[in-house]
Amino acid sequence: MDKVLITGVAGFLGSHLADQLVAKGYEVIGVDTLLGGDIENINKKVKFFKFDCCDLEKINRICKGVKYIYHCAATAHEGLSVFAPVEFTKNNLLASSSVIASGINNKVKRIIYCSSTARYGNQKGPFTEDMKPMPVDPYGIYKVAGEEVLKILCKLNGIEWVIAVPHNIIGPKQKYDDPYRNVVSIFINRMLQGKPPIIYGDGNQKRCFSYIDDCIYCLLKMMDSENTKNQIINIGPDEEFITINKVAEICSNITGSNLKPE
Repeated sequence: MDKVLITGVAGFLGSHLADQLVAKGYEVIGVDTLLGGDIENINKKVKFFKFDCCDLEKINRICKGVKYIYHCAATAHEGLSVFAPVEFTKNNLLASSSVIASGINNKVKRIIYCSSTARYGNQKGPFTEDMKPMPVDPYGIYKVAGEEVLKILCKLNGIEWVIAVPHNIIGPKQKYDDPYRNVVSIFINRMLQGKPPIIYGDGNQKRCFSYIDDCIYCLLKMMDSENTKNQIINIGPDEEFITINKVAEICSNITGSNLKPE
């Protein structure tokens, strides 16, 4: 079976992707620093390496014989990026460039790059792939820069690429102690501690949430489908919008908490 490399394999998205690829019989190699991921998330059949994606020599070494790369690794604390732009440059743009270069050096067939809705900035939704990226923070800028590096280098070297743009993914193994991301897990974490959820604004802002299995289904299609080759693809529902107030109510019902949101 083909060999697949997943960066960020201990994270929420990467670990679920690894589980599905292993179940389908692929040989999966995983890389993670474990700074944002958890080693307990990693499937036992994954050949795991702990190091930084910025280390091109190490990435090159484990990428030998790999046919597909899923680049899921990122420091995705968007709001934090304005306070630590240098660290975010390294962990996002430099790391992405290293992974892309390694894929080219080892002549992989396709690189699937996980971008972010941060690429769209404050434009009015719904977001469409033909919108011009207008990021409003360093994290969004680095993700878009990584996209451009991917497209240019892959075109020059005859490597296929796909840019996946997930929207508000939720599900098991989501990090619950991250104060910057994952509103559903933040709400549930607080409620299980007997604390009320905190809502910024009036709570009437709407979001669409993507269940992790639906997102993985799309990512798997991006691996070898001709229809997805050299495309930017949003992943997420375009219906079933829900207010943050309603999210808090649902989480309250699930946990048995009756605390009014602040």
